[in-house]
Amino acid sequence: MSVILNGSSHVVWRDETVSQTPVAVTYAIEDLTHDVRTVCDQLGDVNGSDSHSPAEIVVRYDRSLAVEQYQVTVDSVANEVIVAGADDLGCVYGLYAISREWLGFEDFWFWNDQRPDYAHMIELPDDAQLESKPAAVRYRGWFVNDEILLMEWNIRNDNELTWRMVFATLLRCGGNLVIPGSGQNEEPHWGLAHRMGLYVNQHHATPLGARLFSEAYPGVKPRWPEDRDKYEALWSEAISQRCASADDPKVVWTIGLRGNSDGAFWNDDQRYKTDEDRGRVLSEAMRDEYDLIRAADPNAPISTYLYSEALELYRKGLLTFPDDVIKIWADNGYGRMMVRRNGNWDPREPAMPRRDDPAARPGANGIYYHVSFYDLQAANHITPMPESPDEVTRELGEVLANGGDSLWIINCSNVKPHTVALDLVARLWRDGRLNSSNCTVIQSDQTGANDIPGQVDAFLVDYCCRYYGEQSAQSVARLWREYWDAAEPFGDAWDQRCGEQFYVYMPRMIATHYLSGDHGEEDDLKWLVRGSFTEQIATVQRIADAALSRYAQLARDCERAALDAEDRGDIHAARLIRDSIGLAAQIYRECAQGTTLLCTAVNEALADDFLHAFYHAGLARERFTAGDKAMRNREHGVWIGYWANDCEVDVKFSAQVCAALMAYLRNRGDGPHYYRWQHVFNYAEQWRDVIVMLNVKNHESDDEIFQAMKRAWQK
Repeated sequence: MSVILNGSSHVVWRDETVSQTPVAVTYAIEDLTHDVRTVCDQLGDVNGSDSHSPAEIVVRYDRSLAVEQYQVTVDSVANEVIVAGADDLGCVYGLYAISREWLGFEDFWFWNDQRPDYAHMIELPDDAQLESKPAAVRYRGWFVNDEILLMEWNIRNDNELTWRMVFATLLRCGGNLVIPGSGQNEEPHWGLAHRMGLYVNQHHATPLGARLFSEAYPGVKPRWPEDRDKYEALWSEAISQRCASADDPKVVWTIGLRGNSDGAFWNDDQRYKTDEDRGRVLSEAMRDEYDLIRAADPNAPISTYLYSEALELYRKGLLTFPDDVIKIWADNGYGRMMVRRNGNWDPREPAMPRRDDPAARPGANGIYYHVSFYDLQAANHITPMPESPDEVTRELGEVLANGGDSLWIINCSNVKPHTVALDLVARLWRDGRLNSSNCTVIQSDQTGANDIPGQVDAFLVDYCCRYYGEQSAQSVARLWREYWDAAEPFGDAWDQRCGEQFYVYMPRMIATHYLSGDHGEEDDLKWLVRGSFTEQIATVQRIADAALSRYAQLARDCERAALDAEDRGDIHAARLIRDSIGLAAQIYRECAQGTTLLCTAVNEALADDFLHAFYHAGLARERFTAGDKAMRNREHGVWIGYWANDCEVDVKFSAQVCAALMAYLRNRGDGPHYYRWQHVFNYAEQWRDVIVMLNVKNHESDDEIFQAMKRAWQK
């Protein structure tokens, strides 16, 4: 026998022990109801199976299951599909499993505009079953950090709906924890995250989710131990807010002590000069926080970020905390578990100890890992990770092998540009490895269980099958490989690959340094190269030149693949190619070309060739403007306005910096009377050297002069 799901199937809560539907389950029921009605007809099967009334989907607890587990079965006699969950999250995961496995809504369906094929109905045999297994990582989730695009863009003008979609996607991926925003921006979204069943963690800059000291006590310079009572009041306030709403507050607490501007606390209280004193104060504060949490919730999970100054003190044995605190080790922002580079300092030291390291200490371990990072140097934020997924998979496998399985916080930023990496990481936190797929794998030279490139190829083709369609999957998977191969290195290691920030911030640094009048070595470029200013410019230009040819080819290949999809009538695949990897290729192509043109302009300016410098600065401005336009051109439907608030990378601002450079170069080359360039480019040849009156027309704007140059020089 079988049961039928169609658009008239209802999803209901029916549990003998709990009569009212749990709030978290309510959200998932609403989502599954939407998914069923989107895929299926509400009229039933008119072609022979209309004797079947639509089955109900019944949700209930099964306390015999392990934590967060589910089992979905079919009861054809009762005409029901039964979702049994160990707890709220088990029920939620079971509901989303139906959506994914039987209806065809993939985890990132919204962010990739994926819609399953219409089905008149779905017939399920009585042995149909979905069953979960324990995740490889206990607490696993996202830090929605640097979420500047999500701040201004909203789904149907509803900010809560935007965040609901973020949290629902995380739950579909098997996540159970979130840091719902950066710093104090997370507070408005705590409630929704809790209601949807997620644990909530806190940013390392705001331990316990407490208000910043300066926010609570404006004008008061924090001091320890003199202001211990003030700190404790803030911590107690945060704990009471999180624990007052439910018997199980579902918080993974973060303890620590940082300054008001996400720096070391001793930047605010400069009495502490030695590492010993700094470690003592930080240890005392963390112990206070720990005791306050334990008094309110004796069994709560507690974590601390061993990040920046905290890591240095911990390694020296000067930072202590209880053994049951989860130690969170951070990557360097480029996907490698190494100490983060800070300005011009890059120690290239491992961050997380190996399991057999004598320095490893008791207790659980986790990671804070970036698929998006913002460092004003060379990271990726609005484009996908440039680092190879082979290396990312290998790195996260090492994390698991060395006991880092208690807590994973993944910096997901604005979600949409990073779905490939987020999907890959989710498979690892669920299964501890990449699953093989049913799709044909791109040819690999290696075989066997340790063939990570082969596993990644299988993942890529499977991902592309699910989102771009089977006919486009192989070609798009190759485009993604081409994307990672196109990333230009700024160093010798696999994690030293240029993200889009390199091609936005390096030209700004070069232009700003030139405009300052100091033409010696630029401090902000020392992280990349030490030497004269011209040597630094040459290094940046060499990298940009090398990247430009590859990204230009990738952009052409993406457009060719999109056109091929259009020829097959697959409009969705064509649009998604252009929205995802095609857009990333355009951003890199335009910004890399803008960078190399600006480098040319500054080199010419240093040689006092202000005329050509002005022209090349103008061409650079056009390329950065084109990069911004490429993003805005990919806004359609629900995505209108999505790229509008690109304010951290801010590609369009690089065009503004170029305009400022142009104004200065015109001042140097055509001032103070501003008539020579007008004569050269806007007068007939026989009148260019005739100076009876300096001007017979109004002075042109910088752009008008630039456009005249283009007309003259781009014939």
